[in-house]
Order: sequence, then structure tokens, then C-alpha cells
Amino acid sequence: MAAPRNRLVIGLDYGTTFTGIAFQSLTGIEGELDVDEFNIVDIWPPRVTSEKVPSEISYSPAPGRERQWGYDISQPADMDRGALKLRWTKLELDQQGRTEELRMILDALNGMKNLSLTEIERSHGIPDYPAMSPVDIVADYLSKVREYLLETLPRDHGVAREYLDTIDIDLVITVPAIWSDAAKNRTFRAVQKAQFDQRHFKRLRNIILVSEPEAAAFYALRSHKLHEEDESMVPGDCFVVCDAGGGTVDLISYTVKQVHPVLQLEEVALGTGDKCGASLIDRGFIKWLAVKLGEEDFKKISERSPEQEIGSHSIVEPKMKSILAQFELLKMHFTGRGSQNGTYIRLPAPLVGLHIPSRGIHHGDVYLNDTDYLEMFRPCIFRTKELILSQLHQVKQRVGYHAKCVFLTGGFGASVHLQNELRSSLDMRRISLKEVSRPWSAVVRGAVAKGLEPHSDSLISMRKCRRSYGIATSQPFSNFKHANEDEYDDPFDGTKKAKDQMLWLIKKGDALLSNTPKHAEVNLCQCFGLRDSKKFRTSLVSCDLNDPPARLDDVPKATRSIAKIEYDLTPIPVGRFKAFRAASNGQPYFRAFLKLEIQIKETVQVKVLFDKQELTGVSIEYQ
Repeated sequence: MAAPRNRLVIGLDYGTTFTGIAFQSLTGIEGELDVDEFNIVDIWPPRVTSEKVPSEISYSPAPGRERQWGYDISQPADMDRGALKLRWTKLELDQQGRTEELRMILDALNGMKNLSLTEIERSHGIPDYPAMSPVDIVADYLSKVREYLLETLPRDHGVAREYLDTIDIDLVITVPAIWSDAAKNRTFRAVQKAQFDQRHFKRLRNIILVSEPEAAAFYALRSHKLHEEDESMVPGDCFVVCDAGGGTVDLISYTVKQVHPVLQLEEVALGTGDKCGASLIDRGFIKWLAVKLGEEDFKKISERSPEQEIGSHSIVEPKMKSILAQFELLKMHFTGRGSQNGTYIRLPAPLVGLHIPSRGIHHGDVYLNDTDYLEMFRPCIFRTKELILSQLHQVKQRVGYHAKCVFLTGGFGASVHLQNELRSSLDMRRISLKEVSRPWSAVVRGAVAKGLEPHSDSLISMRKCRRSYGIATSQPFSNFKHANEDEYDDPFDGTKKAKDQMLWLIKKGDALLSNTPKHAEVNLCQCFGLRDSKKFRTSLVSCDLNDPPARLDDVPKATRSIAKIEYDLTPIPVGRFKAFRAASNGQPYFRAFLKLEIQIKETVQVKVLFDKQELTGVSIEYQ
């Protein structure tokens, strides 16, 4: 379906370390737009000029009326009383794998040996940051970004409020290529909670989802075509995009299908990526610094040991903030072995006079040599090379010839050392590495370019699920969780259960993607004796409440049951079920382990399976 000619496209690139916003209107514009000339929010509180703003927020008091997000977080002269910052929270939106969860638990247990109550005592019993979910923290941060966007558009960019109220608006959100549907859903929920909606953008037409490397590809190709005509891409050429950001490195490969009049790309390799962005180097630096200073001196600048950085997000204390700010500049200018004679980082009070020459600490300055930098970079460089070589191998297998080039984008993509290492690796394969003109804002500019495409069939739009869907189940009874009237004794295993407890499979406000159904599943268990009927019924329940209740009896009756799923286990040989003996009388009974699946697109479809065999299914209109 063709998009309206006159509209405003806003790109939102919420990154692990920095966030960017770009926008472009099509009103009165003819011909191809220059992606490097797109409007970008480049003035941030408190009047800092930058293409992006730090993805950081603080819940500490603001003594100087600071906004407590981005660049505008209080930093008083007395660093002991400075604000605590939350950063890297984006990585918490993606579910952890089992192995990573176990690693985090072990890290937590290890970190508890250094547990300190200093922060709570300092705050008179109130912590400086709340116990909030990642979605809530991201939503709070993005609400600040949204408020400032509506403030800066008329003041700094000449976009009147009346204009925003009368023109169609598309919002393009970027996410890592490796993210699961659950992570995309959490991102969407955070954006919705931050009120990027029709309350503030009255003519909001679509919320569009674009992967970060895909957005980077659109920027790279459009910028390359306009500014490097001597080496322009032609139909049939393949290329890899490596978007190296603060948290993740994402890759995707395309072949050029058409250049004029509209750029058309076709994906030729599965998108890949990993959490090996620049923040991993920062973690390595903090661990290096902890070893260099020793436990006693490190505690003077950070109450938290590196082992206490549990989960993906991190809490940054004021003294550590000043150290990391110095390291950030040095990190991006590091070019590799032999590039410099070492650098120094100035320690804050009370370590300004620390002098331990044997450890490379001279009167408050900590010495970093090339070997130190290389060790900090090594995991990121090694993994990024692996990811690129994997993409190149996929391209060769799919199309039968090599990719023409690799485009490097993202904030980490501006690292001279990363560029040198990748160029050296690719030169041996006669594949060129191309740095784009604006690597830091490539993704958000590309998001706008993608959103401006005249034909929107290839765009993935997002909308909110309008109600919650679930089933009523029995659960092991808990005095703390369940009502007494729901308690009963299970006639088969003899345990106490709570009846009619809601299991919400899809919740109101979840993201529905235009290109794929929303899917959820749950395992069921039905029990029956030798003479019992093997026919069962499960009711699909819906609820319009924003916070659906935990008990079936508390679900409004008007929308309580919208479908009854009936299934018969009689045709299945009894030997395929698990046999048990009842706890009360020792009589044999059987358990049938089933799976219920639900998906939503144009309709709500539910089916029940036994051992991958579909027993029944229903389809109802999605309302």
C-alpha cells in the first residue's frame, strides 16, 4: 500500500550507550533526498551539541534542577554526593539464555562478599535508584526523550506544534537484528509507556520496526550512491553491513536488486550479532582498573566491585563516571600496537596523590600501555571478525560469489583500532571495508530513509494488542498467592491446588507485528482414570483491562469466555500416556501432556497438540 505523499517520518534509535532522533518531512520535496542532510536532533540538555544523547537516567535528587537524564545529570563538586546513573539498560530488554542466567547468578553470589550498605545509609534508608523493571526504566528514559523532542522541534528546528497536529506521522523504531520477539515486545511496551502515541502525536499513522543493520544498510547505500558515483553499487552486487554499537554488533547481508528509481535490497544471509559492542571494552577497563588499584583503593572510587555489576545494565557512581569519560576519549583514538607510548588516566579524590610506581600509578595518574588496550579490545575485535567472516561465508554459499564490500557503521565503528583490524582481515580476502561519512548517526538516518520509502509493503508496522488472552488453570496452592476459596485437594496426586487461576498468554499492549503472527504456547496436563471420559474442554478467556486479574472470577463476565476448545483423547492408545497411582486410594490413573498454542494476526487461532499431533483447533475473529 502506497504511503501518503505528505508526511513526517521520525526515527528513534534507542541504543545501549547513546540514543538518536532524526526526522524528515516529504512536504513539497521532489527528487531523491540526501540522507546526510536529514534533520537530526543535535542539541541536548543542557544545550550540549551532539548527534546523540547518553542512554542514561538517574533517580537521584537534582540539587541544581538538572533533568537527570542524558548529559544533564547532576555532578556536584563533592563526588561523594553525586547522582547514581543507570546505563546499559537496553541489554536487559533481551531475555538471557540459560547459560547466561547461571553466570549472572554466580556473579551475584560472588559479588555478595563485597556487599555494602553505604548507599542506603547515605540516603537515610532510601536507595538512590528504585527497584524497577527494565521496561519501566527504559520507558522513563524515553518519556524524557519524547518530552524534549516536542520541546526542541518548534524551538530549534522550526517545526510548529500546529504542523505536528495536522500532518501524518510515521515513527520508525530500530532494534538489534538478534533480538527475540519477546525483546521487540518489551521495546514496544517501553515506547508505548513513554507515550509516543496519539496523545502527543495526533496524526500518528504507523509505528514501524526496522533492524539496526537494515537501517544502516539503507543509509550506507544511499550515502554511497550520492557521494561515491565512481564506485557505486549496481544490481547484483552483494555487501555486508556491520553495525558496531555500544552494546551489540549486528550484521546483515544484502544483494542490490534495483538502484533506480527506488532502492531495492534483498536479504541474502541471516542476520547475526552478539553483545560485543564498545560497552564490553568499558567492562574490561573497569576490571583492569580494579586489579591495578587493588580492592581497598578501588572501593574509594566505587562501592561496587566489577563482580557486582549484575545483569546487563550498570549503575555508575560519580567518581567512576569521571574516569570512564576520560577512557572514552582514549578508547576511540587508540589505533593499535605501537600507535602510542601509553596514556594516563587521572584518578579522582581521594586518590589524587596515590603513588605506586610498581603498578604504573604515578601521583594520581594510572598508566595504560598498548598491551592493556589490546587486551581490553581483544574480545570485541575477535568476535566481530568472527561475525563478519560468517556473513561472508553465507553470502558465498547463497549467491556463489563474494561480497563486494563491508560497510562499517555505529559508534564503535568509528574506532580506529577496530577499523584497522577489520581492514587487515578483509584485505587478505580482497574485500574492501567502507566507513560511512556519519557512522554514529547512520542507523537513525537510515531508519528515516526506510520509513520514507514510497511503497510501504516491505515495512514492518507495530500495533498494540487490544486485549489479553489466556486460559484458566490449576496451580499448586500458596497461602501467600491464592485465595482460600480457590483451594481444593487434587483427587489424583493428593496435593492442594488453586482452581481457576489465569495464565495470560498474550497481554493487552503486546506488540503485534504486521509481518508475522503473535505466537504463544503453554504446556497442559490432563488427568483421567481407567473409567473416566477422555474428552476435555479448555476455555479461551479474554480481558479488556489494562492489568488483567490473576483469578478467573475477577475477569469481567462480558468478555470472560470467547471460545471453548474441545478435544478428545479417546482415539489415542492408552499406552502413550504416563501411568501413575492415585495418592488417596492407589488406583491407576494417566496423565496426558499436551501443548496449547495461540497466535494472533487477522484472526485468533488456538490449537491443542499431543506429541506434535493436532487434536483440535478454533479460529475466531480478532476484535
